[in-house]
Amino acid sequence: MSESTSMSLRGAKTVVDEEEGAALLPASASGDTTAAAPDKGRDGDSTAKPPAGQLAPAAVNEIVLWLFLLFVASVTMTVGNKYVMREWGAANILTLLQNGAAVLYLATGRALGFVEMKAFTAQQWRVFAVSAVLLSIQILTSLMALPLVAIATVVTFRNMCTVVIAVIDYCFFGTKFSVRMVLALVLTTFGMVLYSIQDVNFNYMGYLWLTGNSVATVLNTFWNKVYITKYTRELKIQTSYGVSFIQQVETLPIVFCLALVNDERQKLPEMLALPGMSKLVLLATCGGGILIGMAYPKCYSLLSGTSVVVASTANKAVSILLGMYLFGTVLSPVQVGGLLVCVGGSLWYAVEGKRK
Repeated sequence: MSESTSMSLRGAKTVVDEEEGAALLPASASGDTTAAAPDKGRDGDSTAKPPAGQLAPAAVNEIVLWLFLLFVASVTMTVGNKYVMREWGAANILTLLQNGAAVLYLATGRALGFVEMKAFTAQQWRVFAVSAVLLSIQILTSLMALPLVAIATVVTFRNMCTVVIAVIDYCFFGTKFSVRMVLALVLTTFGMVLYSIQDVNFNYMGYLWLTGNSVATVLNTFWNKVYITKYTRELKIQTSYGVSFIQQVETLPIVFCLALVNDERQKLPEMLALPGMSKLVLLATCGGGILIGMAYPKCYSLLSGTSVVVASTANKAVSILLGMYLFGTVLSPVQVGGLLVCVGGSLWYAVEGKRK
């Protein structure tokens, strides 16, 4: 599910989330996370402001709330999708439901005025059709891989995408990296190799699906890096929400046709016959995709980019542990070491990148 579906923040600007690939996230233009309207006393006077450097209790509560919602959404999408795919396995229909929920949310938000979009043009639909195809591939390959491999394997592949993207950035776009960032990338690669050489849960088809997912992720990252930046930041002819709406809408006919080709219509009765818990998890993944699109930009508006990266990494760690518990996944000591090195290297790179 695309993480770019989110609530409107007035005066928003776009931020590329390097850790997640290229999710388009609106962030507060001012970046001020501590400003708050003073409380009024009974006599109408403002109460004393908190000391400099301290957040008001209400601001702290808001930060905790949105970090918790981000945690819930992130874990729900990762663990929930694996659970549903193990129980049901209709990847195209599942994508249709999840992306359809996102489209409904964005359309409703635009109609009610809390999601800002500018006028759509035929050129915008043509440009982001490419992104929609790549996004569909990303989603479907991820869903197909989840039942076959451990969640930890998915995380390591995503971290390796960061390395590949950085190498392409350096070779073809002239991006410069600090020594620490290069060391972090080397550490991430070493961790990935260490994890994969002793993957006790190795599945050929699972690795094949994740390879396709990685290729689509890298391609989509650079396509969006060029065109989303052009349309939302340079030309300013569309908002990030408008771009997300176009992408999500254009994925629907793609996955619908794929569902017909794969004859997934036969799985509709199976969906209705799913146990109550499976139906609940399926519904939660539809809501989780919308919630994660709301939580990410809100967290970026309340916290520094580094803090959000750390929180996102912690969410991945919890997803891995929860997946091990729910699905009985066993990792060898070498795998655990490789995973820690890979995730640690990716986190180090992201933190250094935000600092740079």
